[in-house]
Amino acid sequence: MKLVKLMFLISQERDLYNFVPYKYGPFSFQLYRDLSHLEKLGIISIADEYVSITDVVFPKPDYFLQEIITSCARKFQDITDMNVINYVYENFPKYTIFSKLRPGKNQISGQKGITTIGYEGKDIDQFFQTLISNHITVLIDVRKNAFSRKYGYSKEALSRNLQNIGINYMHIPELGIESSRRKNLSQDGYQDLFKQYSSELDYKDDLIEKIKVLGREEKIALMCFEKNANHCHRGVIADRLRKEGWEIVDL
Repeated sequence: MKLVKLMFLISQERDLYNFVPYKYGPFSFQLYRDLSHLEKLGIISIADEYVSITDVVFPKPDYFLQEIITSCARKFQDITDMNVINYVYENFPKYTIFSKLRPGKNQISGQKGITTIGYEGKDIDQFFQTLISNHITVLIDVRKNAFSRKYGYSKEALSRNLQNIGINYMHIPELGIESSRRKNLSQDGYQDLFKQYSSELDYKDDLIEKIKVLGREEKIALMCFEKNANHCHRGVIADRLRKEGWEIVDL
């Protein structure tokens, strides 16, 4: 826990990892994945909640990063774990909203409405932070197959981790597009595909209605891969809703 908090403080000075509010304050899923990967490679060992470097010689970071690490290490080396946590909690209260140690002011706002979001170019912590800062309470996955080679975005892991930050997950594969229909398409080909998809939505009114019902009760986000909603079928769904008077924000 102390290592995570120190990495959080270092990342405030240098853009290394993104963090989200979690059970014990700021947390990085990507950092934990990297630690696990290093352990599997035998570069570090993790036992009894301690992280140790094995007999591996690492290249030094660049000068400025090394200065930040050294400064942080000197500042906190003789301070207890709980004092480091207290320091983080006092100086970065927005990361305590889900904390079990010292719960901060809950930021759930009771907002309602519909947004869209793509995870292209975002690590999982950036993605979660965007959802949290926009008060999303339900993520609706409109991918046909909720699988990704990008860490954290496959259905099981995504659903589990969202639940831990107070966001419900719903997968509606019927609103997805088969990958075979998207292969080797030109820009014009994509436009034709989206026109076909728009026509197909006429036969999926029940699913569109489910989204509208949720949007009247919660703040929801329609999620797929592409960064730009105009290049994604979620944008077609959003345009359909806009024609019905909905104000849709692309996050």
